[in-house]
Amino acid sequence: MVAFLGGLQACNEDLFVEPIVYGTVRGQVFYNTSRLPVAKALVRLSPTSRSVETDSLGNFRFDSLDAGSYSVIVTAPGSGYATQTATVQITDERIQVMSIYLRDDRGSNKAPNPPTKPSPASGAINVPTTVVLRWDATDPDRRDSLSYDVQFFREGDISPTTIGLNLRRDTLVVPNLQYNTTYYWQVIVKDGLTSTKGDVWSFRTVTFPDFSYVFARRTDGRLQLFASNATSETQQLTQTGSNWRPIVSPNREQIAFISNAETETHLYVMNRDGSRMRRVTNVPVAGISPTDLSFCWSPDGTQLLYPSNDRLYAVRTDGTGLRLVGQAPAGRFFAGCDWTAQGNRIVARTTGANVYDNELVLLAPDGTNPTVSTSLFKKPGRMSNPVFSVDGKQVLFSLDLSDFQNEQGRQLNAHLQLLTIATGAVVDLSTTKRDGTNDLEPRFSPNGASVIFTNADNTVVVTGIGQRDIYTQSLTGSGSGSNNFDRKILIAQGEMPAWR
Repeated sequence: MVAFLGGLQACNEDLFVEPIVYGTVRGQVFYNTSRLPVAKALVRLSPTSRSVETDSLGNFRFDSLDAGSYSVIVTAPGSGYATQTATVQITDERIQVMSIYLRDDRGSNKAPNPPTKPSPASGAINVPTTVVLRWDATDPDRRDSLSYDVQFFREGDISPTTIGLNLRRDTLVVPNLQYNTTYYWQVIVKDGLTSTKGDVWSFRTVTFPDFSYVFARRTDGRLQLFASNATSETQQLTQTGSNWRPIVSPNREQIAFISNAETETHLYVMNRDGSRMRRVTNVPVAGISPTDLSFCWSPDGTQLLYPSNDRLYAVRTDGTGLRLVGQAPAGRFFAGCDWTAQGNRIVARTTGANVYDNELVLLAPDGTNPTVSTSLFKKPGRMSNPVFSVDGKQVLFSLDLSDFQNEQGRQLNAHLQLLTIATGAVVDLSTTKRDGTNDLEPRFSPNGASVIFTNADNTVVVTGIGQRDIYTQSLTGSGSGSNNFDRKILIAQGEMPAWR
C-alpha cells in the first residue's frame, strides 16, 4: 500500500508542467508630417526573422508570439522617411496594439532638381497679356510631394513679387499684364525639406493693339475707360477715381477724358495705351450734371475746349494758355461743344435751369467776341452734346422726343438727330430703335460714313443700373426706305463711345 501511494505521487509530479504563453502584436504605420497611413511599408520583428508589409491603411499584425521583448522595425523604402524602431513586451495572451510614425529622413533627403522647360520659353516675344506659365520639375526622392513658389517681376521693378505660393501644380495663369513689357519669373521647387531655385526666365508681351474704339464702362460703382476692337479684345485704361467721356485726339495717338480722380472734375490726357496720364486743367470742368458734360479737341490737336458753368474755355494740352472763348447768357450754362476746321467754328450746347432746356449755338473760336453766338437749334427735351460731321456741314446729337420731364432728368425716347446747318433740316437716324430705349451720345466715324452711339434702357437714370450697349450704324441706309439704317451691337455694357 505504501508502495502504491509513492507511485501515485510520482505520477502527479509529471503532470504539472509550466504552460507556454503566446501573444499578438498588431499596429498601424503613419507618416509623421501628414498623419496619413503608410501602405506597403516593411515591418520586421526582431529577434525573429518574421516580416510583413502594411496594407492600404498602414496596418500590420504578428500572431503566435512567445512571451518576451521584441523590436518592431518599420522601413518605407524610397519614401524619404527614416526607419523607425519600437519595442513591445509580450507577457500574456493579450493583443498588444501600437502606432508607429515615420519621421522625415533629413539626412538622406536629396534636394529637388532645378525646374526646366519653361513656357513661354525664356526670351520669348509677342506673348499675350494673359499668359499661362508652365515648367517641369523632378525630385530624386519623391515626385508627388513637390510644391512651388513663383517669383514675378516687371522690368524696372526693384524687387520681385510672389504670385504663387505652395502651388501643387506646375502651371500658373497670370492675367492683365501690360503690353510691350518685359517680365521676369523664377520658380522655386520645394519637397517639404529643402528647396531649389530655378533660373530666372523672361518674356516680352505683345505691343499695344491698334484698338478701334474707346468707351466708358461702369465697374464697381465707378466709370472707367476701356479700349476695344472688332474681335472683342478689351483693355482697361484707367483705374483710379471715375473717368468718363473719352475723346481721341486728331492724330489718334492720345485720349482726353473727364475725371474726378483728384476730387474736382478736370480734363486729363493720356497716351492711347493708358500711359503717361496727366491733368490738363486748373479751372474745373463744371455744369449742371457732371457726366452730362463734354468737350473737344481743337482741329490741330494742340488745345482742349471745355465748359465751366457759364463759360467756355480753351487750354493747351500741356495746361498752359487758358483763355475764354464763350460766355453764356445770364441764367444759362455751357454743357458740351465741338470744333471744326471747316469754317473754323464751334457748335456748343447750352442749358437753362434744368437738363430739358437746351439750345445749340454757333460761335467763333478766337474768343474776341465771347458773348456773340448764333442760335442753331432749340427744342424742348433732353439733348446730348453736338458733334460736327467730317465736312463741318452737319451736326449730330440725340434728342428725347417724348416731351417727358421729371426731377431725375429721365428721358423715354431719345433719337439720333442729324441737322444740316445750311437748311435747318433734321433727319431721324433712330427709326429702327427698340421701344423702351434711348439712343445717346453719338459720334461720327473717322470717314464720316457711320456713327457710333450708346443705346440704353430708359430706366437707367432712375435705377442707376440697366443695360447700356454700344452700337454702330451706317448713314447711307439700306433697303428701300431712305431712313432704314443698318445698326448692330458692337460692345455690351458700355457707354460714351468714340472711334479711334
